[in-house]
Amino acid sequence: MNIADNILKHHLQNVYVITGHACGGKTMASRYLADKYDLILLDWDEQFAMYQALVEPLYQPAMSKRPEFTSWEEYFMRPPAEYSKWLDKTFREQTEMVIAHLLKLSGNAGGKKIIVDGFFTVETLKKISNYNKVVFLLSSEEVVRSDYFNRDCKRDMYECIKGLRDPEAAFENVFQTMFYKVEEGEQEIRESGFKWFKRETLGTDPMDTIRQIETHFGLRK
Repeated sequence: MNIADNILKHHLQNVYVITGHACGGKTMASRYLADKYDLILLDWDEQFAMYQALVEPLYQPAMSKRPEFTSWEEYFMRPPAEYSKWLDKTFREQTEMVIAHLLKLSGNAGGKKIIVDGFFTVETLKKISNYNKVVFLLSSEEVVRSDYFNRDCKRDMYECIKGLRDPEAAFENVFQTMFYKVEEGEQEIRESGFKWFKRETLGTDPMDTIRQIETHFGLRK
C-alpha cells in the first residue's frame, strides 16, 4: 500500500520535526519545547525497541541484519562506506514505522501538537511536512568527537567498544562512518530551503538556537 504524500501531509500537519546530526542538540531542543508548550514528544531512540520488534526480513532487511554479525568486532569494524550505507537503510526503514506511529499519535492527540526528535531525509520531509515545521540541527566534527560517547544513551555502546580487542580503532571507525559523505549531506540541507543551525564549537549556549526554533515554529506568542 502506498499512501499519497498529500494525504500524509494533511494528517501530519500538527507535527513539528527536529532532525539532523548526532550532537546537534535535537534531544535538548525537542524536550525543552515539549515541556514548555505541552507537546507530545516522539523520540526515535526511545522507540527503537518497539520498532525493532516489528521487523521482518522481507520488509526491513537492514534492520534484520544485525543478528548476522558474528562478533562486535565485525559489527563495529566494517568499512565506513559499508557501515554508513547500512545505517542509512536502517533509518529509512525506521522512517516508515515512525510515520505510521505519528499517524496514530495524531489521530489520538486531541488537538495537541507533536514534536519529533529523529533522523529524516530532506526528500522525505519535503513530501510529508512544510518548511515552517522542520528544523535541521547540525554539528561539527569537533563537537561529535567530544560529545558523542559522553551521553547516557551511548553508555552501553561505549562499554561494548571498550571491551573489543582494539577499542581505539573501533571508536575511530565509528567516527569515520558518521563523517562519511557528511559534507554532501550538509549541502543538500543548506539547499533544501529548510531551516538549519549548526553547532560548530563546544560550550555554546543552546538556548539562543532553541528560541529561534520557537519563533520558526510559531510557538512563541
